[in-house]
Amino acid sequence: MDLSDIIAILAALVACLSALYARWAWREAKRANEISLSGHKKEIYDAFFELKMHMQQKAEFAELSEVSKFYYPSRNAKLYLSKSLAEKISKYYEACFWVADIHRSKGGHDGESMEKCKPHLDTEQKLAPEIDKAISELIRSANA
Repeated sequence: MDLSDIIAILAALVACLSALYARWAWREAKRANEISLSGHKKEIYDAFFELKMHMQQKAEFAELSEVSKFYYPSRNAKLYLSKSLAEKISKYYEACFWVADIHRSKGGHDGESMEKCKPHLDTEQKLAPEIDKAISELIRSANA
């Protein structure tokens, strides 16, 4: 075996080790990215859960100041969640917003405002469990 053969073998070994290291670094970077995205999803879920609790407690008497806290998380959902889930979250926020806005504009409730609130409350009640389940599953699967 020549010196050139030994150098070639050593170069091949170094190349293999470099490839293994690159693969390990890629896998770790991917995992770090998943953890970061999971954090953003958790923030959206926390904000959603707070709004959901507010709506369960107040229903047609929802306060606009509390509902408005979910504005940015509902918009950020488009960045971190699937398109269909982000659309559900947006619809959920809009329904809650209109309930609170009707309450604010009427200064209380009468028969007419209750009728205006009903479709929005129905939307809120329909979407809340769907969104809760979907985001919970996403966070759980990312942490598994």
